[in-house]
Amino acid sequence: MQTSAQQRKIEYDAHRARVQRAKAVIDHEPPSIHAGYFLRFTQLKDDMETYFGQYMRNVRLLVNLNCTLRTKGKVDSFRTNQVALRTDLNAKLRKLNQLELENIAFGARIVCARTELDTRHAKLYKKKEKRHLPKFIPPHAILGKYENLKIPNDNAKLRKLFRPKIWFDMEIKGYRPLGIIVIQLYTEAAPQVVLELVRLCIKKDTDRLKFVRLFSGLWIDADLTLDNKTLINKNIEYDMRVVDHGIHYGVFHFSLEKSKANRRGIFSFSISFKCIRVLNGRRIGFGHVVRGRKTLNCIQDYSTKNGKPTKEIVVTNSGVIL
Repeated sequence: MQTSAQQRKIEYDAHRARVQRAKAVIDHEPPSIHAGYFLRFTQLKDDMETYFGQYMRNVRLLVNLNCTLRTKGKVDSFRTNQVALRTDLNAKLRKLNQLELENIAFGARIVCARTELDTRHAKLYKKKEKRHLPKFIPPHAILGKYENLKIPNDNAKLRKLFRPKIWFDMEIKGYRPLGIIVIQLYTEAAPQVVLELVRLCIKKDTDRLKFVRLFSGLWIDADLTLDNKTLINKNIEYDMRVVDHGIHYGVFHFSLEKSKANRRGIFSFSISFKCIRVLNGRRIGFGHVVRGRKTLNCIQDYSTKNGKPTKEIVVTNSGVIL
């Protein structure tokens, strides 16, 4: 059935009228805005009370300052008698006297006490005799290369000459003390280097010694700044047979490949944390740690992957054990 244009227009107008009279099921009105939610009247009231409270305190402070400036800090209260201060000095003196009497009585009881130890077997309570060190035998096989070398006969002088002992007091700068390490040096291994370290400890010139790199489980590298009186030069005398890296821990050693460091007034050496046998024949050991293994273990806690210590490790004091 075909419709005319006039009938279609009538249906269209009727459709438009129905659309205009339609009501939405969903509430599309904008939400109501509460001014108090955005203006925060309650908080403004609290802020106002805080502000006025601070204002009044400032006013009172200014009044007090004005009074102090006018009276020069002194207030005339028309009091002629000095105020008596209440102290507990007399009570403390009484306690001190009582404590002294108790100490005297305790000392008297100690004097009158008798021992219950059976001292009839005098041999069991004799003082232990001091152990004498065995006679030191100089390493003639190593010293044979030195001509006209006068070796003393006294055992004590031989030990001081060939086996000097030094000590370092280690510390994490500004953080905590680490402890003391005692080093046994071998003069025949590197005479110039040993003499330089002994001279450093005697003069206590620890500022010349700096630790620059730290590798946990291997060693710590140190730089020693040389002065004008040093004997360390390009031609360093050494012997690799003296110190065995596979037996001792905490070995002091250096490498001849770092001779360039000596040219600019710095001598580099390392301190190993454990026995490293592969260093035999590669690096010259001239001493090892005899006391202070826990200190070396504590040093390893401040290492990083790139070798830079997390804290600055310094030597605060040093000396020679005679």
